[in-house]
Amino acid sequence: MASPRIVIVAGHPVITGVVHLACEAVEGATIQAELDSGAEALVRVAALDPDVLVLDVELPDLDGVEVLRALRTQGYRGSVLVLSDRADGAAVLEAMRVGADGFLVKADGLRHVGDAVRRIVAGERVVDPALEQAAVIELGRFAKQAREGSAMSAALTEREMQVLALLSEGLTMQQIGRRLGISPRTVETHVAKLYRKLSVRTRVQAVARAASLGLVELG
Repeated sequence: MASPRIVIVAGHPVITGVVHLACEAVEGATIQAELDSGAEALVRVAALDPDVLVLDVELPDLDGVEVLRALRTQGYRGSVLVLSDRADGAAVLEAMRVGADGFLVKADGLRHVGDAVRRIVAGERVVDPALEQAAVIELGRFAKQAREGSAMSAALTEREMQVLALLSEGLTMQQIGRRLGISPRTVETHVAKLYRKLSVRTRVQAVARAASLGLVELG
């Protein structure tokens, strides 16, 4: 790609300025636009269709990862270099799963933006080996959690799943009983069985454990 077209999306003028200078140093590159919000990116990136999108995930209005997910869903197929404040496996895995081609941590990675863009244009994936390893470990943890969630789901009865869902909504024993048409004492029996199966002692622990296993959704 002799003359890559680049769009920069960043939540702070300083980040935009640093990235702009780095991209200007890429031979043949053209900076099509500098955007400062996720909403603007969702509208303009599809129209501009850049070869490379440099995307700061810490945006003032939207989560940058969700912006990238939406752009990929809309059909954007260009290369994407993600910039993030986070330096953990979960952040890298999340970005890669929605279509990032490169990941740099802003604290020490901004000075490498130009080189990262060149490598992405050449078809490489740009992720620090240590971060990539952290992402692999996180993927393994995620897979294990999914297996545990599936096993736990199979271990719970339909009624226990109903009680668990209502517990996560904050309903009392009496309210759960009225909702399900059973007595509060019967609800307490189901809750006791839930606690035992989830290896917890309190409602908060039960809901937190269930959420981590994907059995309930919070918020």
